[in-house]
Amino acid sequence: MIKYTMEKKKISTIDKIKNTALKLFNENDTLSISTNHIAKAAAISPGNLYYHFKNKEEIILSLYIDLSQIYSSQKSFEMIRISSNPIKQLQLNFDKMGELFYEYRFLLRDSMVIMALNPSLKELFVKNQQKRILQIQDILEFFVNENILVSSIKQHLEKRARLHWFITSYWQVFASTTGDVTKESIKEAKEVFFEFMIYPYLTTKGKNLLNVIE
Repeated sequence: MIKYTMEKKKISTIDKIKNTALKLFNENDTLSISTNHIAKAAAISPGNLYYHFKNKEEIILSLYIDLSQIYSSQKSFEMIRISSNPIKQLQLNFDKMGELFYEYRFLLRDSMVIMALNPSLKELFVKNQQKRILQIQDILEFFVNENILVSSIKQHLEKRARLHWFITSYWQVFASTTGDVTKESIKEAKEVFFEFMIYPYLTTKGKNLLNVIE
């Protein structure tokens, strides 16, 4: 019983630290937030924080892992393949992704700085990036094979997949140069993606699927 209580308390403290850090990072420049700020806002001692995390970089890495796991659990690419309307499912995926990215918006906004200061996070990010680009490439090929996107895009699938990833992942870095990352700026990334990367390449079948009223 004692062991269970201590374990439960430990998990609760970790979640408290991470939730507090996420809020502070989202609302402030990541570099300006220290472990002392996090401990004070979480109403715990710095020593208690250091018991669970060695430094701020470990907290950020843990939050990035959370984001990655939640994203993977949504099975976005699998949902497109089994959907009766893949193009509408793609739109839905972007809406879900937008909500998730807004919740962890500091990771998009400050990604370049965070990776420069955190080699472990950069290594994981690059690994995930390579995986996502391959998944995007596969799903684009699926759209072509299903006659939803025109076959001509097959000529540059790899480059197109990279560009798709760039727009969805780095748009908020651009947006943050002139203001905060907001739900509107995340929505703008979706609009840019579809207007320039998807809609012009829809086949007649793709356009019909897009215009289905559900």
